[in-house]
Amino acid sequence: MSDTSTLPDEFADLGYPGKRQPKNRKPKGDAVPVEEGNTWDAKPVFYLIGGRRQEFFLIGHLARALGYSVQSIRAWEAAHLLPRTPFRSPRASGMMAGGKSDKGKRLWTRRQIEDILEVARIHNVIVNREAPTPGFAADVTPRFVTERENVLSGGDGE
Repeated sequence: MSDTSTLPDEFADLGYPGKRQPKNRKPKGDAVPVEEGNTWDAKPVFYLIGGRRQEFFLIGHLARALGYSVQSIRAWEAAHLLPRTPFRSPRASGMMAGGKSDKGKRLWTRRQIEDILEVARIHNVIVNREAPTPGFAADVTPRFVTERENVLSGGDGE
C-alpha cells in the first residue's frame, strides 16, 4: 500500500506514511528576504539624557546588526567577551513577572553599535562566525567609555 496511485485523489498530495508538509513553517535553508527598511536601525527608542533627546537601540538591534541571536549577546556579556553597555532604560514600576529583572533594558547608541561592528569585522566575529575573544572586548571597551562620556556631556556622538 506504499504506492500513492492507490490512494484517493484527495490524499495524493499527502504521501505515505506521514509525509504531510508542516503548516505555518518556512522550509529550512530559505533565507529571509531583506526588505527595504528592515535594517538593524529601523526602530530606535528615544530617552532624555540631561534634557536632550538621545537615540538608543535595544539588544535585538545589536543582535540583528551582528547576525547573532539575543541569547548570544547576553552570553558574551556574561562571559565578559562584550563589555556591558553603560546605558539602561528606566526601571519598570510595580511588580515584574516571574524571572524578569527590573533593571531596565540594555541600551546602545548608534556609535556603540557601529564601533562593535567595526571591531567585529577586524576580529572575524561577523565574517567567520567566530565567538568574540577577550581581545575583542579589550578593543571595544575604550570606545564604550568614550561614547558614554560623550553622551553624558551632551555631545552629538561624532
